[in-house]
Amino acid sequence: MFNVSAVAWIWNYDLSVGIVTSARSAAVSVLRMDMKNMREYVGWLYYQYLLITGIYVLEPWEQSIFNTLLFTMVAMVIYTSYVFVPIHVRLALEFFSELVRGQPESTVALMNSR
Repeated sequence: MFNVSAVAWIWNYDLSVGIVTSARSAAVSVLRMDMKNMREYVGWLYYQYLLITGIYVLEPWEQSIFNTLLFTMVAMVIYTSYVFVPIHVRLALEFFSELVRGQPESTVALMNSR
């Protein structure tokens, strides 16, 4: 039979001595696992991209041309959205704020009322 107090003392001793090394090795192994899972997830996303767009049937040089054109168009859309959307939002807010406030009286109407 095992002596419970001896096993508990050995367990506590092992934990107190090796806590830094075990915590560090555990963190490193978790990080490696996370990086492995992340790499697998990105690979899965790329595989889905190939299947959805249908470019898996193209040759590598055709895939690179297709990807270059696609990413260029996406970059242009993002850039134009960054440049022009704030201007249009500001103009729309000005337009709708004038509708809510109502029309100001004209100076001609003010002069005729005297």
